[in-house]
Amino acid sequence: MSFVWLTDVLATYDDDRPAHEYLGPDGEWVRLSRRELLREVRVAAAGLVGAGLRPGDRVAMVAGDPGPFVGAFLGALWAGLVPVPVPPPPLLGRREPWRELLDTVLSVARPKALCLPAAERELARTVGPLVTYEELAGAPPSEGGPVPRGPQDVVYLQFSSGSTARPRAVAARAGAVMANGLAIMREGVNADADTDRGLSWLPLHHDMGLVGFLLAPLAVGVPTSFLPTRSFVRDPGSWMRAMHERSATLTFAPNFAYALAARRSRPESVAALDLSRVRVAGCGGEPINREVLRRFTEAFAPAGLRPEAVLPCYGLAESTLAVTFPPGGRPLTVDRIDAEALARGSAVPAPDGVPDAGPVTEVVGCGSAFEGHGLTIRDERGRCLADRAVGEVWVTGPSVARGYVGDPEATGRTFGRDGWVRTGDRGYLVDGELFVTGRAKDLLIVRGSNTDPQRVEWLVEALPGARLGGVVACTRPAEETEELVVVVECRESAAGGLPAQVRSVLGEQLAMAVHDVVLVRPGTIPRTTSGKPRRQETRRRYLEGELVHVQ
Repeated sequence: MSFVWLTDVLATYDDDRPAHEYLGPDGEWVRLSRRELLREVRVAAAGLVGAGLRPGDRVAMVAGDPGPFVGAFLGALWAGLVPVPVPPPPLLGRREPWRELLDTVLSVARPKALCLPAAERELARTVGPLVTYEELAGAPPSEGGPVPRGPQDVVYLQFSSGSTARPRAVAARAGAVMANGLAIMREGVNADADTDRGLSWLPLHHDMGLVGFLLAPLAVGVPTSFLPTRSFVRDPGSWMRAMHERSATLTFAPNFAYALAARRSRPESVAALDLSRVRVAGCGGEPINREVLRRFTEAFAPAGLRPEAVLPCYGLAESTLAVTFPPGGRPLTVDRIDAEALARGSAVPAPDGVPDAGPVTEVVGCGSAFEGHGLTIRDERGRCLADRAVGEVWVTGPSVARGYVGDPEATGRTFGRDGWVRTGDRGYLVDGELFVTGRAKDLLIVRGSNTDPQRVEWLVEALPGARLGGVVACTRPAEETEELVVVVECRESAAGGLPAQVRSVLGEQLAMAVHDVVLVRPGTIPRTTSGKPRRQETRRRYLEGELVHVQ
């Protein structure tokens, strides 16, 4: 059987069934049928070829508003180019860090051209030519079919969203992208093109937005509504309102987005929504907080949202996107384990109904690996561990990439010769189900005990005055051991009692002593392009005295 690439599927989109819709700046939705989407793709492909690009050339694309980006990205695939999605400039604040990031990304990807909105032309610095989305839209449609691609061909570059100083570009192969997209839509969410509709506000330079809501739905014909990321950032309530307005059934987001949506919800607003059609509200991209998902489902239950619609999962760009999914329609699997045993590397179930049994940690199950994919937990020497032993998550299968672009050293550390990928994430297995506890490089090691920083950060974020998503736990060197430091974003008016509250809650819940609580203004903590806190960079700034305290 010959390989079918995404553009082969797009070539069949010559009918009037719905394909995409985009929320415009005027608040109106722009709808595209399959035939209209196919024409946009052909137009963009012709424009890119007319700009002098040829099959195999890389073209960087600023992934801002979904409307112009989607057509251009798919047009690049149609023309046999290798698109490289890059983040858009910030709406507010200093643009210089974005220019520096863009320069770094371009130095890694080495594209022949940069494609961006005309309004951002003056913001970019690049050695190659600039092509605007407006210029692409003015080209006549290309003739003929898409450039053929084989399963081993690199079809786009995906920059990982980690916190390393130098971004790493994953070379996404056509076969891996199709294997992962079909697994997500068929095994993961059991999608039906006739009854389902996806909706996403996720950035399209990130793998969850790009693969989860552009490439995977196109592969099976599920229509998708795109909400600009800035709409969610400005108003987290716009997400669930859009789910109601568009009768969407499928959506995904990281843990922090569910926390924001729940915190900003108002009973009177929720009462006006109908979320009974939502089949899947997927959660991934970072360790999952059971309390956050509980608050989210409780907040939107009056709108008809079913708790079993919330679907925790696990993935990473090095495996295209997704690795594990739980069975649809089941309640959350929550493992209550002994926090002190977890610090020693073992997930021991906590006894039920035993008073004063010690601190307990709850870890959410993320399901099992897709069919044909492998998942193991290994120690520092690469040896497989038994169930409930905590170690590094390793994955393999048809979805995994082969390496990073232009970084053989990092490729050698991450991608094994036997097809396994070292994820850098920590977790454990129970009967084949994955429970993720955190990132290995961010692990807090204090007096011989290991604690994942998210456990600390979640407890502090719940305190009054602490900014949601604005907490970083790290360590500082001391004579006998590392010492715990907690950096908290807050407003000056809320700073008074926070340090004492931080020390109290972490002492009671995790039996951890806090040696420094650093209160900083909102927006101080450095973040990745997908919004995750850069813990190692925060630690560096703390140690070098670069953090400006609120008081």
